[in-house]
This record gives sequence, structure tokens and C-alpha cells, in this order.
Amino acid sequence: MSIELRLLKSFQAVADHLNFRRAAEELHLTQPALSRQIAQLEGSIGKPLFYRDKRSVELTPSGKFLYSRLGNFFHDVDALINETRAAAEGERGTLSLGYTESAMASFLPSLLRHLTERLPDVHLQLKQEHSDHLSREVALRRLDAAIISLPGDTHGLRRTAITHEAVGIVLPDNHPLASKPRITLKSLAHERFILFPYQDNPTLYCDILATCQKAGFAPQIVEETPSRILAVNMVAAGLGVTFLSENLAYYCNNGAVFKQLKDPYPSMHYYLIEPEKSHNPCVAELKKILQR
Repeated sequence: MSIELRLLKSFQAVADHLNFRRAAEELHLTQPALSRQIAQLEGSIGKPLFYRDKRSVELTPSGKFLYSRLGNFFHDVDALINETRAAAEGERGTLSLGYTESAMASFLPSLLRHLTERLPDVHLQLKQEHSDHLSREVALRRLDAAIISLPGDTHGLRRTAITHEAVGIVLPDNHPLASKPRITLKSLAHERFILFPYQDNPTLYCDILATCQKAGFAPQIVEETPSRILAVNMVAAGLGVTFLSENLAYYCNNGAVFKQLKDPYPSMHYYLIEPEKSHNPCVAELKKILQR
């Protein structure tokens, strides 16, 4: 059994006024048309909803029950319609977002705060991974979008530049240059370098090598580790020096110090990636916040 909302609206108007003429005027219907709608509703339910004669209109027990429930019913219907519209406009729903460790250490916390303040009804599902893995997850639509630091293979994905930040150097705290506020990369030409594996971020890896070449040397790489914290601890142990983005400088504690580099220096670039044909309007809202 299906009942049209307009029949229930008509019933509610008659029940409000207990008068067919006034209800018909409110609904902009003729009185015969309204009577036919009430008869259609009563036929669908199989029970009379009104006692009516020439002088008066009263609700039957079934009419009283239906009338008592309609207030909440129409409120729920209106809420559902409004929530559906909000979902279509990206103000409601779920956003699955991938990110890198360095993004979370940089601008991402502030971005997420703005997002949750602007869109409190959007449920965030967050996932941390390396850039290449996040690109695959977005391409397979397991993630709606991701913030990466590796442009690499983004075929079939839309890429939006977000920001970039300088990459500095981590030295042992007893290094002769540890007291300098800013140093040149050329002054580190004879140091041993601890890097991350090439496949973790080929773009930054190549940028580091190219920047060293501009400074007049090829770095002596003695160790590679995917963990930036481990790399910093290896520096503290006196095993070499390592590159680190500025927003991860807090990794340096006892035994290691972070130093900014004079130009030329490598840079970490961040991008938002999404499927070329993204169907989640929450991603569009996220991009609006990024563009501010």
C-alpha cells in the first residue's frame, strides 16, 4: 500500500480546521476535490477518518491516531529532504581522505579543523600512507581524495597544488656548524648523508640530488631509512646528517639539531588528488577551504 503525501497534507488541513471549506481554501483546492482526496485516503487505509454531517466534522478514533502522528512524520520528512539537499551540496555525508605523515605535521591539522567547523555533519575517514600508495587508493576509489607530496603517476586523477615548504638539514648537536642560524648546503659537501628510499618520494629524492649538484657536490649516501624519526636518531648517534622538512623539526631532541639551509635548498610540495570524475561533493567543499 502506498499513500501520497498530498493526501496526508489534505487530511491534516481538514483535521486542523474540522471544516472542509476552510481546509480547501488553505490548500487552494475546491471543496469537492478535497472531499475526493479524503475519500481516496480513507479507501487506502480501509477505515473512516472523519464523522461528518451537514453541521459538523469530527475525527474518528483512527483519524485521531493518524492526526497525532502526522506532526512528527512531516517534521521527519522535511528534515530528510533538507539533509538530502545538504548531502548533494557537500554539507553532509562521508569524506574518506588520505594523507602523508609530513602533511599531518604541517598544514593538515588546521585544514581539518576548518573543515569540521564549516561542515560539522560530514564524517571524516582518515588514512595515513605513503604518497604512491595513496595515489593507488584514490585511483581505485577506495579514497575520495588524498594529500600527497609525490606527484608521480597520477594518471586518471585530478591534481591541485596546495603548498610547499623548505627542506632543512639535521646535524649532530656537536657538529661545528650546529651553532650557525642558517648554513649552506655546500658546507656539507664532505658529510655522510642518511636519506629515505628513492621509491618513498622520487620527486623529493631527485630534488635533493639536483640541489646538491647545484651546490657543487654529489652526496655520499651511507644509509637509507623510510622512517624520518629513525633518521634523526641516527644523526644524533653521529652516523651522518639527514634532510628534514621544516614542519618535522620537532623530531630533533637530545643529540640532534635542525638547521635551515641558504638557497639553494630542496622543497617539499603538497598536492590534493581526486578522481577526474569525482562524485563526492564534500571534496569540492574541501577544495574551497584550501583555496582560501
